[in-house]
Amino acid sequence: MLIANPIYDSVFRYLLNDEKIAKIILSTMLDREIIELDFKPTELPFPDDNLPVKYSVFRLDFSAKIKAEDGTLTAVIIELQKAKLPNDILRFRRYLASAYQSIENTYKSKTRKNKPKTIGIPIYAIYILGHFLERVNFPVIRVDRNYIDVATGKMISEKNEFIEGITHNALIIQLPALKKNRRNSLEKLLTLFDPSFITDDRHLLDINEEDVPEKYKEVFRRLLQAAQTPAIQKMMNEEDEYLDSLIDLEHALAEKDNALAEEKRKIAEKDSTITEKNNVIAEKNKALDEEKQKTAEKEKALASKQKMIDELLKKLEDTAKNTD
Repeated sequence: MLIANPIYDSVFRYLLNDEKIAKIILSTMLDREIIELDFKPTELPFPDDNLPVKYSVFRLDFSAKIKAEDGTLTAVIIELQKAKLPNDILRFRRYLASAYQSIENTYKSKTRKNKPKTIGIPIYAIYILGHFLERVNFPVIRVDRNYIDVATGKMISEKNEFIEGITHNALIIQLPALKKNRRNSLEKLLTLFDPSFITDDRHLLDINEEDVPEKYKEVFRRLLQAAQTPAIQKMMNEEDEYLDSLIDLEHALAEKDNALAEEKRKIAEKDSTITEKNNVIAEKNKALDEEKQKTAEKEKALASKQKMIDELLKKLEDTAKNTD
């Protein structure tokens, strides 16, 4: 059966707009039961004069605040990327920085003196990638922080709001690495994201519902519904146009950067050549100065000898006169 490809922002938003399905997906990805979920997808402006106007408000900010069974809060940010782009790391860092800066990802607490203070909610970053990362071709990579006593090497089990507020865990999903891996609940869920099921129409995946575990059937049916929704098809087309424009733009910028770097390299080589020539000239000038100094010393020695000779001749003349 044909379902919508959830790597598209518009489809993923359609999934998470259903709170029950959002809980299923995030609970599986985070490996914890979610009892409360506050999901607010918002459109972020792209102040980029190089892109067409219709893409100026397109990028979606997937973020959610979740509460686990133990009552702890976590701010989850989700980044979807279909294709590898030259500046993706910088873009992810900006997105992460905005999450840390957002007042939405904080809460009020009280000190021992009953004074209010603002606490940062721990952030969990999820990256769903439609491409491979270098040297780590695993379907799912979980990055977990640990508190460690450096002196003993022992793990520290207690948590601290300062450390939790300035560091974060992450989940990196590489969809092309899934292949036939279905070793746990998350990889089974990711069957619905698997690019090996893409049809001639990259907006659609061809997946047999019987191959989907029962607890993910609702996610499957939601994607089936998305595939039959004209508005979502339209948004996926716009995403394709946006991504193509972004790829062209970033590759053009990368080429300019490479050309600039090459020009700087050539200038550096010229500067190095000029420096070497200047060094050679300086060495020659130094040698000439040394030669001049030696010549001057020889001339001084000759003048001294000539003076001695002149004085000796004068003495001889004086002696001869006195003899006469």
